[in-house]
Amino acid sequence: MSTIPRTPAPGPSSSPGPSRRHLLRGAAAVGSLTALGGTLSACTADEANAAAPQAPAYYPAAYDTIVDASRRERKLLIYSNTSQTNWQPVFDAFARRYPWLSDIRATNLGGSAVYERYYSESAAGTSPADVLANNAGPLWGDYATRNAADDYRSPEKDHLPDWAELLPGVWTMSTDPVALIYNRKTLAPDQFPDGLRTLAAIVEARPSRFRGKIGVYDPTNAYGYASNQGYTSNVADGWDTFRRLLPFAHADHSSGTLVEKVVSGEYDFSINLSGGVAIPAAEHSGGLLGWSYYAEGTVVMPRGVSIVKTAPHPNAARLFLDFLLSAEGQAAVAEGGLVPYRPDVRQDAMDSLQDMRRKLGAERVHMYRPVQVPERVQEAYVARWEKAAG
Repeated sequence: MSTIPRTPAPGPSSSPGPSRRHLLRGAAAVGSLTALGGTLSACTADEANAAAPQAPAYYPAAYDTIVDASRRERKLLIYSNTSQTNWQPVFDAFARRYPWLSDIRATNLGGSAVYERYYSESAAGTSPADVLANNAGPLWGDYATRNAADDYRSPEKDHLPDWAELLPGVWTMSTDPVALIYNRKTLAPDQFPDGLRTLAAIVEARPSRFRGKIGVYDPTNAYGYASNQGYTSNVADGWDTFRRLLPFAHADHSSGTLVEKVVSGEYDFSINLSGGVAIPAAEHSGGLLGWSYYAEGTVVMPRGVSIVKTAPHPNAARLFLDFLLSAEGQAAVAEGGLVPYRPDVRQDAMDSLQDMRRKLGAERVHMYRPVQVPERVQEAYVARWEKAAG
């Protein structure tokens, strides 16, 4: 059985394929802790004593207790696989609302490293993390079995769709589509795809030209598994489309690599990227890159966020979660290049989930639901994916 060639994940090992005992892994590269949304110095006296903003009328009367307690905490640390570009408008808006909480820090870790780092630290009783944020759906399924999430019920819950709480204590921050990008300079206009079906027809028309010119997330990567499996299980004839495309594809482990190789012209296309990466990359490329949803059916990957029970700054974390879920917070999420889903949010930075449903048709927008994935299921899926490669 031949397999799609893979680019090794960054790290000390150059092995071309991960162990089948540990399939759902994030990128191995671990980002350093990054200061975002303000300096790491103590807030000024004016900030520390700033008047508390008025909470919405539907918030509980005791909410002021959380606000007052957050003044003593002053900090917030998020373990995340989300970029500074995505976070910055959120942190800026949050710090304007609660200026004594301007000391916000976030990691930019590989998908599985968000969880592995927290699990290791919490087992030793030393984790400084308050919040986890990640778009690797299957890993949230595992997290939910560990009784790690704080049981805080946001007062925004009744103003959100039923699925906004994806799993107990895991909330939806954004609803980012799975999208593709392409190099507008290496392709003729009639080779710009509007989905994977049209892309299959494009590459089949010139097989020698496009062999190895498609980048795709490796399905042994947690996000790669979810984006691939989300398409093949939800979109009609999804596996047939994959069987047509995968012989032309090369598997990579990170969105950064998949974007960079299209920018350089090494790939003409990269598929199954998070829209939170693909769309801003294309729109800030000076016209070099184009992007598209999948006209035949687009999978939406919720980006989850959870307060951990061991949070050293639990009140600051609760304020942050409520802000993310509010209309103001969802507008800031959109400003950072992620997709808002709250029905009453007002913004013009990104298509909302409702916009996508109007453009594509509600029946062609498929929500990925995070669940724990048994190893045997992972292995069977990867084997079928590799067989489709030819």
